[in-house]
Amino acid sequence: MTRFPFLSALCMSICSAVSLASANDTSLYAEALPEDVSFVRFFGYDDQDSAEFAGFTFDLIAEDANKYLPVAAADLDNVDAGSFVSILRDEKGTRIIVPEAPRSRQSKVSLLLVNGSDRPLALRLADGSVPVIETVVPAASALREVNPVAITLGVFAADQDTPIATFDVALRRGQNVSFVADGDGVRMIENQFAPLAK
Repeated sequence: MTRFPFLSALCMSICSAVSLASANDTSLYAEALPEDVSFVRFFGYDDQDSAEFAGFTFDLIAEDANKYLPVAAADLDNVDAGSFVSILRDEKGTRIIVPEAPRSRQSKVSLLLVNGSDRPLALRLADGSVPVIETVVPAASALREVNPVAITLGVFAADQDTPIATFDVALRRGQNVSFVADGDGVRMIENQFAPLAK
């Protein structure tokens, strides 16, 4: 008999790869997105009204802070259609560009660990007993899909047993969450999308 059926079920439910279909749901936008759409979001730009990336100037407004900004890949330099990118800016103005995993299915909950810190990180159950996302090196990210569940998760330095931060998460179908780490710590945000950038 399995001693910890809940943890076993969670492990079995975790599989690799937020859905582009959900991001491209026309109900979210005043206009349809281009076929070559990519998604870019910015962290640490609270005092800025614009940001440049891949040859494109993004207008930044407070209500869209930390949201994905859809943009046609044709307007960007060396960025593939369908890409997701997080750009983190530290207090010195240094940028860390973190490419994200491609998105696939809508029926699962997507958990994304974005590592803008200077050390490898991992996402586990808060007590450290079950890995959810294995080691993510600095300036990288990793994505896992799980079934909807209410659980407490922790972000850990990959070589430590005590979490840097813990989060009580009640996940719903179609809900997607990012754990974003930088020099200030770790924050959890629900993934959201802004209107098309022009």
